Amino acid sequence: MHLFDRKLQDLLRGRTVLEKWIIILAAVLSCVFLVLAVMKIRGSGIFGVKNTTCTSDECLVSASTITRSMNVAVEPCDDFYEFACGKYIEELEPDKPTNWFNEKTRNISEEITKILEEMDRTNDLQSLKKARRLYKSCLDTDTLNDIGYEPVFKILDMVGLPRKFPDFTAARYVNGVRFNVARTLGLIQRYLGMDIMVQLSMETNPKTNLTTMTVGPVSTYTSKLPEPLYDYHRPKKIGQQRPFDIRTIFDDDEFNKRIAMAKVEYMMKIIISMFPEELFNTTALARFCVVVLTFEANLLKKDVDYDKKGEEFTTGGLRDYMYSNTTDTFGDNLFDWQSYVDHFTTDTNFTWTMSDTILVRNPEYFLELQSKLIDTPLEEIQQFLWWRVVESLTIHTTTAMIQLREKFFDVILPSPKRLTRQEFCTTVTKSILKYPVAYEFYSRHDLKDTTKKVFEMISKLQYVFKNMISESDWMDEETKRAIFFKLDALKVGVGYPKIFETPDLLDKNFDYVKIIENEYLQTIVNINAEELIMTLDRLGKPETDAAKQIMSDPLEVNAFYNRLENSINIPAGILRVPFFNKGVDVVNYGAIGSIIGHEITHGFDIEGKNYDSHGHKAPQWTLNSEREYLLRALCFVNQYDKFKIGPNIKLNGTHTLGENMADNVGLKQSWKAYKSNNIGEGFHLPGLTEYSNDQLFFLSYANVWCRKPNKKNDEQITYIVNDEHSPSTARVLGSLRNSPEFSEAWKCPAGSPMNPSDKCSMW
Repeated sequence: MHLFDRKLQDLLRGRTVLEKWIIILAAVLSCVFLVLAVMKIRGSGIFGVKNTTCTSDECLVSASTITRSMNVAVEPCDDFYEFACGKYIEELEPDKPTNWFNEKTRNISEEITKILEEMDRTNDLQSLKKARRLYKSCLDTDTLNDIGYEPVFKILDMVGLPRKFPDFTAARYVNGVRFNVARTLGLIQRYLGMDIMVQLSMETNPKTNLTTMTVGPVSTYTSKLPEPLYDYHRPKKIGQQRPFDIRTIFDDDEFNKRIAMAKVEYMMKIIISMFPEELFNTTALARFCVVVLTFEANLLKKDVDYDKKGEEFTTGGLRDYMYSNTTDTFGDNLFDWQSYVDHFTTDTNFTWTMSDTILVRNPEYFLELQSKLIDTPLEEIQQFLWWRVVESLTIHTTTAMIQLREKFFDVILPSPKRLTRQEFCTTVTKSILKYPVAYEFYSRHDLKDTTKKVFEMISKLQYVFKNMISESDWMDEETKRAIFFKLDALKVGVGYPKIFETPDLLDKNFDYVKIIENEYLQTIVNINAEELIMTLDRLGKPETDAAKQIMSDPLEVNAFYNRLENSINIPAGILRVPFFNKGVDVVNYGAIGSIIGHEITHGFDIEGKNYDSHGHKAPQWTLNSEREYLLRALCFVNQYDKFKIGPNIKLNGTHTLGENMADNVGLKQSWKAYKSNNIGEGFHLPGLTEYSNDQLFFLSYANVWCRKPNKKNDEQITYIVNDEHSPSTARVLGSLRNSPEFSEAWKCPAGSPMNPSDKCSMW
């Protein structure tokens, strides 16, 4: 007899019938529980992961964005970008956006247009109704063409510049006012919000923790007024820069020469169009334009650290510092700070005195600025300011001016498509009244669950990144502690601003907006001027998170890291397919998860690591960790240097280092977060069931960067060379070739193109 049988007989001997049945039942249940436990551990039976195919509308769309782009004829281990994106171009109509960022931006823009063209409803925000009136005012090109350039002339009057061209003199105007550089700059800043020569901003003074006026060098010539044509021509991808840098316009190469000639021609046509009754000497006019353009380019410095925190000065102290290199303290060409301050604060309750403390970025710039002003004839300065104002305003006047602007932009970055007037006016309205418009999206597209998920995702990515740092064998403990502290201090914004939860308060914030009938340009200038008053009201107070958010666009299809605030912002605009999918989380981690990881990594990239948790440029790392970091960074530089972007041109791995590292580390972060949390187990997308979830993660990552191939003409090559982001092919191939997890998921043999032996890794 078997030992087990004897034990069972001994156990049952002498028991009642009821006791025997209870013992047998307990034994059977124990066996059942044991079997179930084994099944659960092994993942089989009723406890196994169910292979469920998601068939929601969003999953169907997500699956389509991936499958329609794939070229399955290509071996994934040979060229994964071509495998994942090889047929993306075949799905494009002639005028279709060239990448997902552009396409989703256009989708949002089209929906905004529909909202703006709807009839007002009783429950609509008053500010949304104002947005619709502004949109209609912009659409009325018949009125704008009839009015012509009189609105521009009125604004020139406002800022102390002459109406008439070419009568530029330093003499008194009809109203008895003498031209003064600082006075005019103050008025331009007050009413147009344009940074010319002096860039104004606000930051928290670390000594007082109060918001303080900051002055610094001008990084680029921008107007607070919308520039729809520029927005349209700019490719929408993370961190994209302007299509060209004015500081290089006279560099000795064919591309910049062509831009310079196009710019001069554009300037001449603008001026001639504004004064049709004038008989111009075209040679003299061209000479004037070259002088203005040269001054414009030379005023911007190439070697200024624009992220540098400000130093404390009094306004009078900065004035005296600027005058320290000159003996003539009464010259017309001196920058009169008292005049600047007086006119900048016109029609406000804000008081700014010569004894007030300000923060000055790069004070040496102001010393050089004063020298340039002294060396430049006063009439040339006046001409330069006149042109800067006119250029920013004329795009909001006649149809002819828009056509001239479009032709100029086509030289810089050719586009096969012209912006429709509806698209133009949608961009203007969204730019000026973005919150009322975005609130309407908030009402129609509930993102509460999405926002919660993304916050959870960010927490997981931060946790994973901490583990990556902690497990690093080349960083010392002191440096690790500094990184942990900065990670814990990271400010996070996702989706929509909190004020959207109180629509009455949001609406009240736009009481200042007045839409003047048949005065479109004056309306947007007035709105800008009123917003400056609201901004000035924050001075001397602790800066709130709401104040920081007010500058962001909730509907932008992008993501950001701000190293001066140590913050990341994931707007609602990017929380849609293919970046975010409500159905299958593995797709989310491959797409938006990698993008968020990219942004987190920027806090510790080649530049970000030199800033502390408060945004001050104050390196926290030890010399040994810094040295080891640079050795690993050099691997990325050498690797990306080998990517070709033209027949005889290679990518600049040094110039693109920060973005390349963010791509690589962000992908790794998201992969580890996905794997450590068993995310997406058993869920599949329709049409992609033959691929494992691990493979789907990398497919989703690559699909985000699918784009129409560049034409590789001179303009495109120059643009790519100057961009700090690598082209899409390099962003995908570079990151995946460095990922052992990718090679394992796709079973790429060692030494294959997608699984090279030399890999780069930071953490």
